[in-house]
Amino acid sequence: MTRVWELPIRLWHWLFAGCVLFSLYTGLSGDFSLMEWHQRSGYAVLALLLFRLCWGVWGGPYTRLRHYVTTPRDVLAHFFRSLRSGEPPARAHTAPGIALGVLLFLAVAVQATTGLFATDDIFIEGPLRAYVDAATASAMNWTHHRAFWVVIALVSTHLAAHAVYGAMRNPTPLSMITGRKTVDLPPTDHHLLRGALTIAATGGAVYVALRYL
Repeated sequence: MTRVWELPIRLWHWLFAGCVLFSLYTGLSGDFSLMEWHQRSGYAVLALLLFRLCWGVWGGPYTRLRHYVTTPRDVLAHFFRSLRSGEPPARAHTAPGIALGVLLFLAVAVQATTGLFATDDIFIEGPLRAYVDAATASAMNWTHHRAFWVVIALVSTHLAAHAVYGAMRNPTPLSMITGRKTVDLPPTDHHLLRGALTIAATGGAVYVALRYL
């Protein structure tokens, strides 16, 4: 077992999952008293998305953006060949995992970004609503109130995949807890100082941008 996921990316994973699920709950519960928390959670999601982009540039070796490239052929090859092979994979990521991760990142980014401009014209208004015209705000609002279904579908697919892994006694679902996978690769360092500076910078950037725009 090799450590391929450093501590900052594991903490990011669980914070991101928690914030996305909390945003879905507060947005879909119908309780208007939770809307302030819904917005705060959305801001946290934006900071975490920005962190992940930055960490993809200077984070651990297996979390860099260059590893998140795949093709439909690679995805099919994983299902038709890789799952039947007893050899340790040569990469920290599976092709379906890459595809799902990228799609989920993009779907959450659309959901969080459109929320900044969305409004119900009565009680709730995104912090950047005043910077766009009515037609743009309407389009953002329409997208924000429908794109969450894509997020839910992708999250459900992710959980179902891990359930299958669990049934197959594959340790992959534990990798975001232990950081380790059965791969023939050099281990990664934790990069704790770099991670702390990155989350401070990205969180601060989102706060300043939304506070003073």
